[in-house]
This record gives sequence, structure tokens and C-alpha cells, in this order.
Amino acid sequence: MFSIYFHVPFCLRRCHYCDFITYAGQLDFLPGYVDAAVQEIRQLRLAAGNTATAADTVYFGGGTPSLMEACQVAKLLEETRRTFGIRPTAEISLEANPGTLNPRKLKELRAAGVNRLSLGVQSFSDSELALLGRIHSRQQAEESIHWAREAGFDRLSLDLILGLPGQTLEAWQENLSSAVSYRPEHLSVYSLIVEEGTALEKQIADGLLPEPDDDVAADMYELTQEFLAQAGYTQYEISNWALEESFESRHNKAYWKTTPYLGIGAAAHSFAGGYRTENMPGIQDYIKRVQNWESGLAFPFSPANLNRAKVEPYTQMQESVLLGLRLTREGVTLSEFARRFGQDARQVFAAEIKRLQEKQLVEFAQFPDGTHLRLTQRGVLLGNQAFMEFV
Repeated sequence: MFSIYFHVPFCLRRCHYCDFITYAGQLDFLPGYVDAAVQEIRQLRLAAGNTATAADTVYFGGGTPSLMEACQVAKLLEETRRTFGIRPTAEISLEANPGTLNPRKLKELRAAGVNRLSLGVQSFSDSELALLGRIHSRQQAEESIHWAREAGFDRLSLDLILGLPGQTLEAWQENLSSAVSYRPEHLSVYSLIVEEGTALEKQIADGLLPEPDDDVAADMYELTQEFLAQAGYTQYEISNWALEESFESRHNKAYWKTTPYLGIGAAAHSFAGGYRTENMPGIQDYIKRVQNWESGLAFPFSPANLNRAKVEPYTQMQESVLLGLRLTREGVTLSEFARRFGQDARQVFAAEIKRLQEKQLVEFAQFPDGTHLRLTQRGVLLGNQAFMEFV
């Protein structure tokens, strides 16, 4: 399994809750940024030599990737296919925001090779969208879903956020009902986190909005589990549901299974060859660094790297279990762990697993490929307690 992630850090306006590395008002740099990303792909391929493998998944995240023209997306895909290769069965995902879409663009994105659309709806309530600082309305979200279907997207994911300041359980259920009425193949549901330095944090500090209620958010999460199960969705990860296994996000599962991936673009992260790398965050700095680099580097290093760190084998094992436990349906496949690390996770983490079993947070389950370690239903609700054992 090998994945490629493109970070597209451009936005029309920064959302009130966002602390991602994204930039508003810099769209003039987008053409040069795409050219720089093409150059970074080439430089990584030169460093990889003959050791690279074709990509199983490609993901355009942001920011707002749907601000790119379809021809720019196609350019990045063409260079990826030329230098690394993209498997014929690859999942090619693009995050899109309602308010940046129209029927023509969606048809062109589909024709360019994007076969999975992740639509950042966040809410079907206009008042909640205003609170979040989103640029779109409910009507625009509904239009975007309709246009996506017309354009041929049969793998559609919708993002929603629960636990907003003042949000009631009834209002959240209305959001879920609206989402399910469109029968998206996939749903991602995230609990709002008030990040330091965001506009939302300031509004709460100034008394303009109430503090989010953690107890109500927990009730919303349990309601989500029950409601989506009744609607035919299977929860396969802490925050993700799919109509069937084939609709699960293969790209995100690659992260949770800690398989190799390359991040292209400003602030992008990579994990390959036993190293974790992080690219410089500034758009203009990224462009200059990539375009002006002349000497070769060893794979998986890029001229855009700001930080590089060797990930020791024990840390890789910790991360493999910690992230694997997020997969609520399958958890950690013990045979995969043994094949990768040459050790039995039950022995490496015997003390940690015993403590979690005593708390009824994890269990062993039998699958066709052997024994898996996964969260219990209680463990899903108290996931952070389980994850802390492997930090």
C-alpha cells in the first residue's frame, strides 16, 4: 500500500474554527504552487530511483482543493502517473467546499480522474454555518450534492461537525436526517474542538458564544452511532461510517494502518522509508525552495522539507497499535503487525493490553485472517483512554 497526499492550502476565507495551515487571499500564487508541486513530485521520484511503487490512493486535501481548476488537478495526476504510477483501481479523492463548485467544474474533475468526492457540508443549518464561518449556505450544499451525482460521482462523502456552541440534540438529529436523505456512500462526523487562536475561541472568550457542552456532545455521538446504524451505515473508524466496506476511505485507512505515504505541497507530511518529514508551511517559501533546488536528495527527502526525523521501530509499533485501534470494525490485525515488525503485539504490549482489558476497553476478535485487537463498544466511547497507553 502506497499513498500520495497533495496539500492545497488555499481558502477564500478562513473558517472560525480552523487551525489548519491554510491561507486566504493568496489565490494569485495557485498556478505557481501547482508547478512547484509538479517539480516536487519529480524530485522525489529521482530520489526514489527504482524503489518506488505505484500509488494505491491519491488525496487532495486542504484548505480548499476545489479552488483548483480541473486542469490543474489533471496536471498533478498526470505527473504522479508519469513519475510514480497510479494503479488502475486507485482511489482518487478530492475535498470540496460547497460555494466553490458548479456543474461544469464537477464534470471536469470527474473527467480528470477524481473518483471520490469529500464534500465539506459541516451542517445543513444556515445559522450553524454562519457560526462556523463557512462560505456556503444549506441550499448551496444541497445543490453541490445534486451536481456531484449528475457529474457521475458514485463515491460521495459528506463531512459534518457536532457539538457546536448552543447546538441541541434535536438540531443535530436534523443534520443527520438531512445527510442520510441523500444516501452518501460515506459520512465523516467530527466533534468540534475549540482550538487556541481561532476566531471561535475569541468569540467564546468574549462571551459572544457559550462554551460547547461536552456532555451534550457525547450524547450527540451516541445518537450518531444509533441513527446511522439504523440507516444502514457501518461505523469502521471513530469518526467515519460507510454504507458498505467498499466505500470506506482507503486513503485514510492507509494512515490508520501506518502504511507509507508521500505528502506533496506546503506543510505536507510524509512517512516513508522509516522517516517522517514535514514540509515548510509558507506558500511562497515552498515555491522558492522547490524551484531553486539543484542537488539530489535521498528518498524520501524533499527539498521542501522543514523537518526530518527517523522513526524508531518501537515508536512505529506504538503508532501502529494506537492508530489501528481507531479502526472500530477491524482494529489491529495481529498477523500484519507480526509480518511487519517480526514480533507479536500481544507480547510487545502485554502490560498495556492487560490494563485495557481490565477496563473493558479492548477485546480480541476472530477474523478470516486471524486474531485482531480492537476497541469494545465502551472503548469506542472512551477511545482516548485506550490511545494514551501507546503514547
